[in-house]
Amino acid sequence: MKELRLLICADLHASEDAIKLLGKVASEDTFDAVVVCGDLTTYGSEKYVKKVMDTFGPKLLTVPGNCDTADTLKLLEQSGCSLHGASFEIDGRVFYGCGGGLPSTASMPFELDEQEMVRILNDVAVKGGVMVTHTPPQGMNDVDRSGRNAGSRGIMGVIEKHRPRMVLSGHIHESRGCKEKDGTVFVNPGPARGGHYAIARIGDGIQVDLF
Repeated sequence: MKELRLLICADLHASEDAIKLLGKVASEDTFDAVVVCGDLTTYGSEKYVKKVMDTFGPKLLTVPGNCDTADTLKLLEQSGCSLHGASFEIDGRVFYGCGGGLPSTASMPFELDEQEMVRILNDVAVKGGVMVTHTPPQGMNDVDRSGRNAGSRGIMGVIEKHRPRMVLSGHIHESRGCKEKDGTVFVNPGPARGGHYAIARIGDGIQVDLF
């Protein structure tokens, strides 16, 4: 199976600096896909979402974050780049996902409870695939500024059931990192708004570089 090269990012929050940086990285290298793990915007910006889609073109795969709106999701779905409750195959490797965040006291635009996240992921999960979420699984790149593991137990349960090769997530800006557990590689590229992203190679093995 062909090695895939991925540009991975999350949490752009409508930053012009972020899309400028990521566009430069994408134009100076060759990637099979550009994966955005949610929070393209902060409370929605159709103009910015279209800029992201125009920058990466057909290589874009994404899920909405808790700060994105229903209109953002609709725009992504209409363009064919949304992995929320959907899957996409590239050279035999299946990407699938679920966006949104867990319910919070802040009442963000796109929130789902644990049961709904599990249902959405179980409907599209493929063993050995690449799972893309905004909310991280509990215990993996999910420690927030208070020191709490803020990830989803339900998502971790789906991972234990379907054993993806990679899990790509964002949301917790403080937990940028790459970890491996039971044959699955977990990546949080860090907030693109802060200049962070990751590049991954998936072949017989997996190599991840954080920037």
